[in-house]
This record gives sequence, structure tokens and C-alpha cells, in this order.
Amino acid sequence: MAKSKAWAASAMALAVAGLTVGVTAADAAKKGGTMRINSQSDFDYTDPALDYLSSGWNLEYATCVKLLNYPDKAGAAGSQIRPEAASALPKVSKGGKVYTFNVPPNRYKFSPPSKQGVTAKTFKFVIERIANPEMQSPFQPFIADIVGAQAVLDGKAKTISGIKVKGSRLTITLTQGAPDFLARIAMPSFCALPTNTPVDPNGVDAPSGAGPYYIAERTPKRSVVLKRNPNYKGPRTANLSEIRYTIGVDPAATLLAIKSGQSDYALDGVPPSEYAGLWNQYGPSSKLGKAGKQQFFVNPQLGTRYIAMNTERGVFRGNAKLRQAVNFAIDRPNILRQGGAYAGKVTDQILPPGINGFKEINAYPLRAPDVSKAKALAGSGSRTAVYYASTNPIDGLRAQVVQANLRQIGIDVQVKQFARATQILKEGTRGEPFDMTYEGWIADYADPFDFVNVLLDGDNLKDSNNNNVAYFNNPTYNKAMDQAAKLFGAARYNAYAKLDQDITTKAAPWATTHNFAARDIYSSRIGGQVYQPTYGMNLSQLFVR
Repeated sequence: MAKSKAWAASAMALAVAGLTVGVTAADAAKKGGTMRINSQSDFDYTDPALDYLSSGWNLEYATCVKLLNYPDKAGAAGSQIRPEAASALPKVSKGGKVYTFNVPPNRYKFSPPSKQGVTAKTFKFVIERIANPEMQSPFQPFIADIVGAQAVLDGKAKTISGIKVKGSRLTITLTQGAPDFLARIAMPSFCALPTNTPVDPNGVDAPSGAGPYYIAERTPKRSVVLKRNPNYKGPRTANLSEIRYTIGVDPAATLLAIKSGQSDYALDGVPPSEYAGLWNQYGPSSKLGKAGKQQFFVNPQLGTRYIAMNTERGVFRGNAKLRQAVNFAIDRPNILRQGGAYAGKVTDQILPPGINGFKEINAYPLRAPDVSKAKALAGSGSRTAVYYASTNPIDGLRAQVVQANLRQIGIDVQVKQFARATQILKEGTRGEPFDMTYEGWIADYADPFDFVNVLLDGDNLKDSNNNNVAYFNNPTYNKAMDQAAKLFGAARYNAYAKLDQDITTKAAPWATTHNFAARDIYSSRIGGQVYQPTYGMNLSQLFVR
């Protein structure tokens, strides 16, 4: 969920053409009204300590207050971290180990039914809730370098010794300087929550928020309702009175509903065959677009799609050559093509263009499979691999491509599809009986740590809520990741470039397929589209015309 700086020329041209614009004088923002959003898949969680879907982060950008946040702006202006609950950026000690924030008490207040205000103690509670082993939070790796955090993570302490509160002053002490700490603390996982919020590994469905909106209702697998927070007095906009999500709607039905004005937005996309036509009919160069009524938007995302191969069990355990064979066998252009027009560009590596440390590898075929090479690596014999995918039709089509590709090298791929939230729950559970799962990752912030360490460091594995769904756990690479995270500047990025190349070419826990773009279609009722580079379309800026 961050900015992209170095896309291929063709993709960048599309992105520039499709960049959203703010509200113009001719189409001024209006207050009130309800926006109706359809989605086939549910949110994984609506608890910030557990939620790791981009759709959930988009929701949390509208409902959260954090120490630091990103502004409601598009492009580079929206990528600059600024203070929110904190009165200013923190004072940082020499050496970058101690961060001191001032949090004016009760400047922000939580939504009903909570009567609490946001204070320095709020954020101490939020961080320690994530660290609590009972919470099983996937965000624990982001706080492991706070002094005393490991003791809490290991169940040996209840509070983090490196977090101190005195009045409005919040002091966080790290074990070492960290160039990415401010970006980490600005993640939605560190959203302010009332200090009586339960520690629950299943999450809280409708936690009180301190942002412009709050979650008024949530019925899992059916609906979510956001309403304006009556206690919010901050500077951010909240144009809509309500935002209503309906879960479980087929993408084709959603598109028909948008065209007829019965729905306003497709949260998880529409059938892939429709995107070329949507660009022509509703994009920036269409008749509607030229008249200032654009409804279809394309924006580059700093993210990667990949097939994770379970290195802890089954056919891929201890078999790097077979994992390399998969990389040579898959048809990346065909996999990308299933997503329809403007879906992104093919790649074969962990880091996406735009992340410091990215260097083109070209280790595997980007134009067509090399079946001969794949067969030589795979060897003789037949094998069976259980492949997890979401019920999104695009993921189903891509699974069929992988199935056909791997059949040629003696791997019988058995596809099992689940609702997206269920897929995430299952693949994140250690010991779950799968061999491959199709995943995607949008940057939490623009640093290689967020791809390499977060997704592949075996030291972070736990019983559930794992992001490392390849269950890659190699002590040599774990140590190299830890060392890279301690570096600054060119040394840091060179170390991550080497990790990207070595893990991709030698260990091959993933078969990366492509980098991707956001494609958003709205009804004619909705104006005010601003694509926030970290969180996507900005809900708080939208309005009913």
C-alpha cells in the first residue's frame, strides 16, 4: 500500500492516463447520502491487529486514528507521513534508538459506545495488544525490535519495557536504529483502540474507532456498515453519511448493478473480460471521461502476485529443484492475461519495481515456459499438489493455467477454492494440508523488509495468522534477513537485492507471476475519486453527486 516509482513504460503510460483526480469546482463535494459497495469476498478481519487484506486497510484508513498517518491526497503528496494523534513528528535520539511522541490527550475521541479519548496510553495498549501471544497478530514482526517486546512475544512478560508513558509523552526505545520505524508505526495495525478492547485471536468485529467513520455494524459474510463518527472533530473529510458493504455478490451481478445505479462500487473487481470495455466506455479518454465524469480508474500498485510453495510439508519440502521446476514451467503471460486488460506486468522475483533494492533478475521465463528445463529439474515420476485459491473467478482461471502447466512436468494439481477470508485463514495456519497457495502482497510501506522479512523470515512463524505461507524457514537466510534489516542506505538495499536474487534462484519458495494495478469502477452517482497511494481509493473523499 505504497507508491510505485519504476513501472515498465507501457504500464506507466496506462497509470498516468488513468490517475484519479480530486474534486473540481464544477463537481463540488456534497454532504450526505449512502454509498453502496458490493463484494464477493468478506474482509478477513475488521480488527486492526489481525486485518491484512488491502480492502480492510482501505476501510481502516477511514475509521482509524494513528500516531502518524498519510494525507488524503493522490500521488507523491499522499505518500508523506505526517503527525495525526501525535502533535508533531517524534524527537529521535542520536543513533535513532529512542522516539519520543507528544500525544495531546482527548483531541480525538472514540466512536460510540466507547467514551474514551485517545491518549499516549492508548498507543502503549495497542502495541502491547499486538505483542500479546494470545492475539496471534501477524504484525508482531514489526515490533520485535522494541526493547522488551521479545519477552512479551515469548510469554515471559506482560508489558513492553521499552514503551514508557508519562502524561502526554510516549517514549519508544528500540534495540537498534531502524530506518523504517516511522513507516511501521503508521500502519493501520497500530490504529488507536479503546484500552478495554479484548485480546481475542478471532478479532473484534466492530471495534470503536477514532477516525472520520466507524464500524456501526458487521455481520460476517453478509454486510458491514460504516457511519460518520459523531465524536470526530479532526481535520479529515467525511462526505458520506453511510457506507454500506454487501458481501457475497457475484462480480458480474455487481457490474450490472453499478451500470444501473443499484450499486456504487465493486470492491473486489468485475469479470476480467469487462476491463477493456470499461476503459473505452468509462475511462479518462472516453466521452464521459472527457466530460469530467470518469467512472473507471487504473492506478499502479506496489505489489506482487505469487504462488507460494509449502516448504514445510508434501512434495516441495526439501526439494528446491522441484520448486525451481515450477518456476520454469508456469506460463506467466497467460496467468496475467486471465485478469483482463490493465492487470499489470509479468515478473519472476520477490521485490517489485519501485522498492529500493529492486534489481532485475530474469531468472525464469517471462515470455513463455521452458518445459524442457522444467522437466529436467523435476525428474521422473508423478506427484500430487494441493493448490489453494480464492473463489474469485480470476483466481479460478489462473489455477487452471497452473494446473495445465504443471501437468506437463508430472505434477497433478488439485485445486481447492475458498472464500478469500477463508483461504487466508487456512493458508496462515501452520500444518494446514496444502502444497501451493496463490497470494498477493501490496506493500505496507516502501521498504524491502516488508517483502523479504515479513513474507519469508522463518523466525516469525507461529501457529496461525502467518504471512510466510511458503513456511520458508532457512537459518542461513533468516540470519541474512536479520542482518539486512539492521543496515542503512546503499548497504541495506544491496543486501536486500542479493537476498531477492539468492532466494528466488536457489531456494525458490515462490513462483512469482506478476506485479499488478488497481482497477476501480464506480456508478455515475459517485464523485470525488482520489487514489491514495498507500490505501487506494479514499472513502472519506467520495460523495454522492
